[in-house]
Amino acid sequence: MSKFLDTLAHRFLIYDGAMGTNIQRYQLTAQDYGGQATEGCNEYLVLTKPSIIEEIHTGFLEAGCDVLETDSFTASRLKLDEYGIGALTHEVNLTAAQIARRLADRYSTPDQPRFVAGSIGPTGMLPSSNDPLLSNITYRQLVEVFQEQAAALLEGGVDVLLIETSQDILEVRAAITGIRHAIQQIGRTVPIQAQVSLDTSGRMLLGTDIAAVMTTLVGLRVDIVGLNCSTGPEHMREPVRFLADNCPLPISTIPNAGIPLNVNGLAVYPMEPEPMAAALRDFITEFGVNIIGGCCGSS
Repeated sequence: MSKFLDTLAHRFLIYDGAMGTNIQRYQLTAQDYGGQATEGCNEYLVLTKPSIIEEIHTGFLEAGCDVLETDSFTASRLKLDEYGIGALTHEVNLTAAQIARRLADRYSTPDQPRFVAGSIGPTGMLPSSNDPLLSNITYRQLVEVFQEQAAALLEGGVDVLLIETSQDILEVRAAITGIRHAIQQIGRTVPIQAQVSLDTSGRMLLGTDIAAVMTTLVGLRVDIVGLNCSTGPEHMREPVRFLADNCPLPISTIPNAGIPLNVNGLAVYPMEPEPMAAALRDFITEFGVNIIGGCCGSS
């Protein structure tokens, strides 16, 4: 835990770019995914086509990133159950962490240690909502789902657990609780980085604004507070400014490469590398952001 946070205390860290949109570029077949039943399950590729995940990770390391995110974004039991592979939850997350760990260690140097962030995305449930289907889960059930995923990532050797692209602040709380249970279970303490997604109005899907997000996450004693996905960097400036002025914790900012455009039925992210880099550099120089990286559409 100290090595990651100590490094962060001395300099900003650069996370990698997108996993999902880079996988799409390979135009994989159902066979690559292990069959039609699991086609589209990007996390299952760590078992069926690990060479693809290794190649994506390696590309980001060659580009100079400090932190790799595991290919485990939707690898909770709830999401894997949609493909009929919930029983493989532990194996998928463990393998995702081991692949990233092996490559990060290979590229680490005394001057630039490489770290692994265990990616934990939303479950698809919205426990705070009034939707009879999306809210049909108890807090305890959510905690158990997140604990299972986090425990496997910890076993695989991640340096930090990353809750990301969060849409419901109550689900974030459940994820933090689940992670703490997993830390006790496995006996490894790592920092917790919690990132929410805000729309162009500056609110989460269910209306939570950045002030409420910050107050909640600081109160839950996470180690890093941040934003990712949903929009490009231009719509993150004011929320990031608020965090820079008010948040006592390190701040992460990992935007999409712009807001996606629908081009012939495909999502196209319009922001080119140079303006993306300039925007991320501004977050560091203007606001003192500690972590930057790229979400959907960044390569």
